[in-house]
Amino acid sequence: MEHERLNLQFYVLKNLFGNRNYFAPIGSPCRILDIGTGTGRWVLEMAEEFPNAQLTGTDLSLSFEENPFDNVRFLIEDNSQDDWGSKTYDYIHTRVLLGSFKDFRALINRSFRYLEPGGWMESQELYPTVYCDDGTMPEDHPFLEWSRNLDEAAMSCRVPIRTGNKMKRWYEQAGFVDVHEEVMKMPINPWPKDPQYKLLGRFWEQSLLDGLQAFSLRYFSTAFGWTKEEIEVYLVRVRQALSDRRVHAYHRIYVVWGRKPTEAEARERAQRAANTSGIPPIGSAR
Repeated sequence: MEHERLNLQFYVLKNLFGNRNYFAPIGSPCRILDIGTGTGRWVLEMAEEFPNAQLTGTDLSLSFEENPFDNVRFLIEDNSQDDWGSKTYDYIHTRVLLGSFKDFRALINRSFRYLEPGGWMESQELYPTVYCDDGTMPEDHPFLEWSRNLDEAAMSCRVPIRTGNKMKRWYEQAGFVDVHEEVMKMPINPWPKDPQYKLLGRFWEQSLLDGLQAFSLRYFSTAFGWTKEEIEVYLVRVRQALSDRRVHAYHRIYVVWGRKPTEAEARERAQRAANTSGIPPIGSAR
């Protein structure tokens, strides 16, 4: 069930992105790392596009698809640990981690260290707040309430899930340059009139419905002490509200990418920082 949901999520997001798997101008990377790879579908498609690259997909559990490529390996690995081994990468990718890491900012900093100079990192993240632009979503809408409860429960578990709107700043603070951000709207069900967004909404609704129970059990039982039966009763109204086409609600999807400076750029930046520090260079007259 979760395997199918993750693959559905992959294809919906790819469609939203204009049939692209990445936004960064990565050229022809030699080594690619996908953190939180899930089923590995993204890695397999990238392996087909870049047959000369070596690709690695990591996750905490084994749910990878059958791998027909010699240039792909899947590893059960915890990338929240400091030591990722001796390899460095030309492109590091994350997608919809949504609480998989307690400190997403630290993950960005760590990825920066394991990138080759001139390499790129890209993060594609769901921001789980529910938005509505035309007033059709009441303040007591059950799915809106669920998203607020989810955020409260996740924070109580010290697993922040609203990270998408902070990623650009975290990239810049980590030292990335040429940092870009794109924000897209994903309808929560097929309410839009536009045929493409109607189709996106239909599949996104299915993905959300399939994931409601797992997310609720993970956080609500731990943070609120709710039983499985209490959660199931609560979710009846949430599912009904999620599928209400009269409510024109949507999620925001954030995509951020940035480049690690080359060694020459890093030296130049360090020199500029030293020149503006107010401290005279060694050997200069006072």
